[in-house]
Amino acid sequence: MLLALAPLVTREVEEIATSQTVWDFLSSGGPVMVPIALCSIVMVAFAFERLMNLKSERLLPERLKEALSLIRQGGSDTAARVCDEVDAPASRILQAGIRRKGMGIAEVEHAMEDQAHKEVDKLRANIGPLNLIAGIAPLLGLLGTVIGIQEAFHRVVKTGLGKPENLAGGIEQALVTTIAGLCVAIPALLIASHLNAKVRRLMIGVDEQLSPVVEHLAGEQETKHAA
Repeated sequence: MLLALAPLVTREVEEIATSQTVWDFLSSGGPVMVPIALCSIVMVAFAFERLMNLKSERLLPERLKEALSLIRQGGSDTAARVCDEVDAPASRILQAGIRRKGMGIAEVEHAMEDQAHKEVDKLRANIGPLNLIAGIAPLLGLLGTVIGIQEAFHRVVKTGLGKPENLAGGIEQALVTTIAGLCVAIPALLIASHLNAKVRRLMIGVDEQLSPVVEHLAGEQETKHAA
């Protein structure tokens, strides 16, 4: 019975011996794997930072709703002081409207829309690097592919085709860098798309909360005309 099991044990040992660890896989990609790894670290850092900060309570804190209530009651000056104490995109948008108080609906809306565009740009500022990584990582993988193939043919020129492992080593490097580049680029592109959509949803929510106070901030003559 032991003799019957011997071939199975030998096969398992051979598979373990020839199996590739994660480090072996990554190191076989050559020096191009270093910038690809840096891209992956930067991607995780920016994705985590945006996921932590893109929350409704950060854009529109509960205290800011107190300012909205004050504006409806005619206390725009007190609301302005509340906005000064709240560091949030919605408070800055509301401040832009308060500064145009009494100037008419069109002027108030225009001021708030301009500030809203600026806030959107700020919210998307740290999403830009994710899009950049999504474009750079595949190119780094392609660079590694070209380097690997060039290395393979260089070895063939030096040693001839008598040793297939010389050609296989370069091809392995080419494939590993391509895989690594895509493994970084695809998540970066998906995360960037998700975060951009989240910014749009959050700003729509802010707009729904702030829009009703525009008429209260506008001049009475413009409000009556609009009615």
